[in-house]
Amino acid sequence: MTSSNDLLKKLLAGDFSPEEIAGDPVLVSLADRIYGIKISPVTPVKPRDAQSIDSAIAAPITEVAPPTDMLIEVIGDIAPVTALPMPSAEIPVAAEVRVAKKSNNLARLLMVGLGAVVLNLFGVWSSVFGSMCEAGDLCPTDGYTRINLMEAYKINTGYGWSEPVQTGIYGIPDIVAVVVLTGALFLSMRK
Repeated sequence: MTSSNDLLKKLLAGDFSPEEIAGDPVLVSLADRIYGIKISPVTPVKPRDAQSIDSAIAAPITEVAPPTDMLIEVIGDIAPVTALPMPSAEIPVAAEVRVAKKSNNLARLLMVGLGAVVLNLFGVWSSVFGSMCEAGDLCPTDGYTRINLMEAYKINTGYGWSEPVQTGIYGIPDIVAVVVLTGALFLSMRK
């Protein structure tokens, strides 16, 4: 006679016959759950109620259903399904507000930059920074009121100034700055 541990090892390895495990209801249940093998139920009998233990062992054991390859166990309603509490709406709203605020700050910064470039095109900044120009010609006093964006660091000389848009002259850096800032502003406001 083999021990229950040996039978369990055989069951898990798949090297068993239904007759070997029919006497143990736990192994029958495991075989049903693991392999889908239905073995006729064994009703435990107390020794005092048993009329003939030999007749119970001698009876043939048959499988109720053939084994399947599916190793999926379907368990019925074990516990009632309870609805999980919904998280409070404050957390996502706070996160959205922070994202919107960052996007708003970026949009504001882009608007300020675009406004500064457009004001520069019309020569408004010459009234603020024009007094810095010391070298004779090409200064705001001579009509050069637009800051040259490529040479803004030379604002104290005539090289840092250009003619305003009103005269029909504009530079590539001015066009690039307006296009890039407008595109970035549009993209930041779309989010």
